[in-house]
Amino acid sequence: MLADADAASILGGLSSGEEYGYRLIWFVMLLSLPIFIIQEAAGRLGAISGKGIGELIREYYSRKVSILSIFPIFFVDFFTYLSEYAGIAIGCYLIGIDPLLGLIIFFILHVIIVLTKNYEVTERYLVVVSVILLLSALIIVGPKLNFTGQDVFYFSASKNFLFFIAVNIGAVVTPPCMLIYQSSATAIKYPKIDINNSKKISWITIETLLGSIITELIIVLSEMIGTSIGNIDPTDPTQLLYNLGNVHYIFGITLISAGFLTLIVVSLSSAWGLLEALGKNTYKNSVKIYIMESIPAILIVSLMLGNYSSVINFALTLLSLSPIIIVIPAVMVGILISNKKIMGKYAYTRTRLVAYFFTIVMIAIGGLVGILHL
Repeated sequence: MLADADAASILGGLSSGEEYGYRLIWFVMLLSLPIFIIQEAAGRLGAISGKGIGELIREYYSRKVSILSIFPIFFVDFFTYLSEYAGIAIGCYLIGIDPLLGLIIFFILHVIIVLTKNYEVTERYLVVVSVILLLSALIIVGPKLNFTGQDVFYFSASKNFLFFIAVNIGAVVTPPCMLIYQSSATAIKYPKIDINNSKKISWITIETLLGSIITELIIVLSEMIGTSIGNIDPTDPTQLLYNLGNVHYIFGITLISAGFLTLIVVSLSSAWGLLEALGKNTYKNSVKIYIMESIPAILIVSLMLGNYSSVINFALTLLSLSPIIIVIPAVMVGILISNKKIMGKYAYTRTRLVAYFFTIVMIAIGGLVGILHL
């Protein structure tokens, strides 16, 4: 869940904080609700069925429908790679490591973790990185946390404000890879746990609720940091180094851990989703998918060292459109999770299904707002 708070989202949070101070906090925390609704459905589906979204769509509909649902996500994931590697490079600069050397180091670590055949081992690495991400963000903001005299609620119909709203929706609520990751990860680990389905559902709910709240909290913390850095380009490491003062080391660690965590999640979700849709989900094929996406991405970022703004801004623009990309797989999840042949007594009721699809519609509208205000 914390991979939703990726490097691009944190840098976008800095921009939001620069522009609007604390006035977007109410909206960011409100986004905990839709992220919970969407991800809980995907997790519930994986835990009960023991299968990922791509596989379920292929089995209950067709291979073509599954590919149509999943392939656009696979395409977007490549650009997510670019933004995360750029975030890691900026983070390395802030902690005093040569960005190119840092990219090589974290690429190798990424390879080691992604190619681990045991998912439970991989998840332990992810938990450690997640804890580092949260603690580093809290350490930076803690001493500066002060709501006195701050305007914490604001709304405007201006083009600029609506664009920031759309970016926040796209960056935090609907990175498309998260829907696949949530269903496939729970499909792998939950069938191995010797507890009944009722307890599985309870744990899915607890995990997802905590994840959604903490994810939004990290974005809020990045916006708070943005209020104190002045009017600078958040993608310029030199300006960040100068304006962050003594906390630039910790912020560098925050960026690196956020980018690294998301790289692993995106790598796994890309392989799982596409190969489930094709019916060819093997370890060997997963390695091929990983190489196909990751190698070109790190080469592009390595060649653009120092020009991070273009990569990050492009990623943020793309993220503002991701709600449109996620609509088809999200709709399919809603249909599947209401199917009693798959879910049994844990299928969504009509009321819960209405709430789920209402959430999807609202997110899609956010995507449309992003398109109209580019």
